[in-house]
Parts: sequence; structure tokens; C-alpha cells
Amino acid sequence: KQWYQRRVRADKRCREIQANLTASAVKNIPESLRELAQQNRVMKRELLLHQDSIYETEQEIRQIKEDIRKLQKQYKKKTSLLNTTTTDICTPDTELTLDIPTHKMLPV
Repeated sequence: KQWYQRRVRADKRCREIQANLTASAVKNIPESLRELAQQNRVMKRELLLHQDSIYETEQEIRQIKEDIRKLQKQYKKKTSLLNTTTTDICTPDTELTLDIPTHKMLPV
């Protein structure tokens, strides 16, 4: 147990030393270089955000292309069915029967 407490204190002290060294090293860096580094970090975050949106857009494009292929296949099937069925020509003497569906009310 004592070993663990000593280890925790040593780790804490090590982190404090690292923080102090980092702070002093950053103070020695010219202001213009610090601003440049900050701008680079911001750009890196923006690039990651844009890469995510590009990936999502590419996924949407793939899905849309697949939907288009399916619709084209359906269209080809339907047009081929229309072309193979014989259609009679209606003359002025031809009688037509319209079969219009009507909604029937259900008894209550």
C-alpha cells in the first residue's frame, strides 16, 4: 500500500514537472509561431469535419446511384411489357367499357 502511494505521488510530481517545462518552453516560442500553430490546429479540426461530411456525401451518392439503377431496371421491364402486349386500335365505332373502382361504404 505504501508503495502504491509513493508511486502516485511520484507520478503527480512528474506531471507537474512536465507541465512546468512545457509552459516555460512555450513562453520562449515567438508569438507569431504560437499563432501559426494555433491556426494549424484549427485547420486540422476543420479538415477532419470536412472529411466526415465528404464521406457521408459519398455514401449518399452511392445509395442514390443504386436507387437509379433499380429504377432503370424497373423501367426497362415495364416498357418491355408494354411493347410485347398487343394493343387494339380504337375506332370511332368501338364501344369502350370503363371500369372505374368505387368505394363501397361498409355497414355500421
